[in-house]
Amino acid sequence: MPGIINKKILKVEQQIVAQPHSREAEEAILGCVLIKSELFGEVKEFIPKREVFYYDTSQIVWDKMKSLAKNHKEIDPISILAILNKEEKTKVTGYYLTGLCANIATTATIQTYCNIVLEKYLQRELIAATYKIQKSAFENNEEFDSLLKFIKKTTDELTSLTPSKDPTLDQIVNQTIESIETSGNYVKFGFRKLDNLAGGMTKGEITVIAGRPSHGKTTFAVNLVKKFIDQGLRVLCINREMTNIEMMKKLIVLESGKLSYSDVRMNNMNDQSYEELVSVNEKIVDKYTNRLFMCDTARDLAASTAQIMKHSPDVVIDDYIQLIKMDGYDQRRFELETVMNEYKWLAKTYKIVPVLISQLNRDIEKRIDPVPKMSDLAESGSIEQVAENVLFVYYDYKVNYEESETGKDQIQIVAAKVRYGENRKLLFGFNGDRVLFHENVSSNGHPIVVAENDEEIKDMLTRVKQMDFTTGK
Repeated sequence: MPGIINKKILKVEQQIVAQPHSREAEEAILGCVLIKSELFGEVKEFIPKREVFYYDTSQIVWDKMKSLAKNHKEIDPISILAILNKEEKTKVTGYYLTGLCANIATTATIQTYCNIVLEKYLQRELIAATYKIQKSAFENNEEFDSLLKFIKKTTDELTSLTPSKDPTLDQIVNQTIESIETSGNYVKFGFRKLDNLAGGMTKGEITVIAGRPSHGKTTFAVNLVKKFIDQGLRVLCINREMTNIEMMKKLIVLESGKLSYSDVRMNNMNDQSYEELVSVNEKIVDKYTNRLFMCDTARDLAASTAQIMKHSPDVVIDDYIQLIKMDGYDQRRFELETVMNEYKWLAKTYKIVPVLISQLNRDIEKRIDPVPKMSDLAESGSIEQVAENVLFVYYDYKVNYEESETGKDQIQIVAAKVRYGENRKLLFGFNGDRVLFHENVSSNGHPIVVAENDEEIKDMLTRVKQMDFTTGK
């Protein structure tokens, strides 16, 4: 374990070693700017703070260069010396400034010098960060979540300081062609109606599913999980409202097609139900292992990011975003704005499809027309701005059970914003106790089942005999 760490030295295993730096590169940068002051703007992109320079003299000269540039004055040795002469003490002399210029053969390689200096600074910051992480981990003097936050913050800061290596035009063209040929960035909802309407989802883009409590948005999300797994995708579910166990119960009922969620939840099971439970459990273990990952302990985005890095999913379902904690915000809407922007960054960086579950404002219940619209998104207009797709789940029977236009067995998906399609309302069949959304809706709301072989026909007939059409079970 390192014993001492500061800006200049590092004590490692009783040996004192200098932190990474390059005097030659630092002095070359300063000399180039002194010879050709218009280079200051280019250098500034690589030197966001004075600490990027290792030596005090370099930092002092850089500060004076910034002062001259701010006042739109020429940057040269005489101007800098004039500023320095007004100060009582300085390590920088006229001889030093002249020497900076004398050692420069050409200014053409200034970007190379900048890269060297910035890289050395990033190495120093990384050493400091890793030391703190190691020390905290050994001494256990910080909460694990706090440590994860620090790691993420450090990573983000260092990444932001790294000059972007933008791809060339031919690289972009090749990447685009590859994406078209492989369809690797395209993810289907798995519902034909929705895929035809919205054109599916694209990795790097956000889909928001919103609705009032008990309107079926989580049930819809569970159906999407099954659809994604059926496509061979890797899915990470971040459960903030319900536990992993409760979500798995819903998946078990959905995969079964025979079990009742209310019976499973309340353990109101007979021998036949238990046999079905054992059978579907084997199916889920075989089908979902190394495909589905769950987490119900993530409070903030740092923990969510750790889960994404750990499992490398194709799709992340986060239920729901209003429960994500962010420190340092007085107003909730600013907090959610940060959440959305961070998820956008995660989507692009890790090439994932975030499906974010959101609540709607309570004011919707006071309107004559309770069908959701964009203005109902809870607490933040940034959801509408950042998301490529916004879908509302609206269960009319929940609101107007006596005069419902669609009835108990039907539910609406309102496509309020669709980046690659059109806005429209879609009608789905719905059975909450079977955790089921389906597309085959008849006039009376019951599913239309299409059998492909004799075994499916037999199974269908068995189910029909067992169904109670008054309850939908």
